[in-house]
Amino acid sequence: MQDSLSLECPHCGETFSLALDTSEGSAEFTVDCEVCCRPMTVSVRISDDGELEGVDVTEE
Repeated sequence: MQDSLSLECPHCGETFSLALDTSEGSAEFTVDCEVCCRPMTVSVRISDDGELEGVDVTEE
């Protein structure tokens, strides 16, 4: 299932959207801010039934 997350960049504070496939389960990955291009680590927690439980965004 495709979902869209709104993330706030820990560097510049701007908000942008990120597509997420919740059927893949919990994951941690690095993405670049669409505004300032600096990297951040995104940790996504997905429950066993495919529901989004939480998202953590930290500076890289």
